[in-house]
Amino acid sequence: MSSTTVLAAGTDTGSALVGVVCGVAATLIAVLTLRHHRRALAWVQRMRRSDEDGHDFDDATTYLRRLVEKLCEHAHKPCHSANFEPLHGLRHLLEDTAQRTEAIRPELQVVVERLDRYLATVLPPVPGTGEIPASELTGRLEVAMQQEYARIDLKNAVGVAQQRIRTLRRAT
Repeated sequence: MSSTTVLAAGTDTGSALVGVVCGVAATLIAVLTLRHHRRALAWVQRMRRSDEDGHDFDDATTYLRRLVEKLCEHAHKPCHSANFEPLHGLRHLLEDTAQRTEAIRPELQVVVERLDRYLATVLPPVPGTGEIPASELTGRLEVAMQQEYARIDLKNAVGVAQQRIRTLRRAT
């Protein structure tokens, strides 16, 4: 009679080897699944960030396009405070977009600074008589030339920002 104990049952080399192989296979599958899920999560985060940046880029592009349209309307024309009213709203929208969007923040901050310089060149109102004294005319012409220079400088900054947005969109 052979007596077997519970400890001795199933301890031959074949069943032990099957147990080890199953354990290694399960561990390998777990590691590969973990790696796959990490890659998938990283991809999802990249796409989400890209979508958020794309939305911010769309906003910035729209505001910059509207700014260029207004600048083209004001080209070679001396502007008074009434002409600058729509630009104040665009300035605040661009500043808000610059604070939200890390990728194009420096370019948009330059645009906002140049826009502030342009808005600072507003011409004083024309007197009620409609005639400007000759002594004041030279000063107004100088301000008008400074205004045009500031407009051109702003338009160049807008072009740089638009180019940066196009470059970043191609990269993503």
